[in-house]
Order: sequence, then structure tokens, then C-alpha cells
Amino acid sequence: MQRDNELQVTKGVFLLEKLRNMARWVEEEVGKENLPVDIITGINGRSETDACVFAGAIRANSDKVTHRNWSGLMHVMRDTNHIPDDVQQVVALIYQREAMHEKFWRYMDLFVDVSGY
Repeated sequence: MQRDNELQVTKGVFLLEKLRNMARWVEEEVGKENLPVDIITGINGRSETDACVFAGAIRANSDKVTHRNWSGLMHVMRDTNHIPDDVQQVVALIYQREAMHEKFWRYMDLFVDVSGY
């Protein structure tokens, strides 16, 4: 039973928060001055549904995540209508920076895991 003071978070709210956190992390690592002007704003403007659809697309291709298959994941993102351009651009920026790879894959694992529930 939920108490009045407990906050119940939906899957969409959680996934959107994680997508925005990933965008904020990229902005901090890469530098705002090195990003296209509206890329983070675009991600921050995404809906809960957008975040769920993105996570579902990643889950549908979880083998790419499991095997840390950059080229396969990039191909999926490019060819899937469910992956917004701003998210694709963020992933491309991460790909160019090896130091960011480990944390990126943790985000992808999280999207796969959460979208499965």
C-alpha cells in the first residue's frame, strides 16, 4: 500500500529523467560550446512517451548493447524512425570520446533493463 507521502514514479518519468541525465552528462563532458545549439534543448523537450519508445527500440536491439557493438547500434539508430536526431547526435559525440564509453553502455543497459518491466 502506498502512503500519502510516497511518490510513485512511472516508467516514462524515470526513463525521461535518465535520458535527460545522459544529455546533461554529455554537455558537461563535451562542453556546451562544442555541441550543436539545440541538441540538449531538443532532448530536454522530449516526452515520457518519446523516452519509452527510445528505450523500447534499444531493448529490441539489446544484443548490440550486450556485445558493446557500436557500429550495430549506430546502424539501428540511423535506420529506426523511433530514435530522434538529437539523441543520435549525442550518441555520435559519445562514440568519438572513448573515455565516455563505459558510462554510455551503463545508460544503455539501464534503458534495456527498465523497458523490459
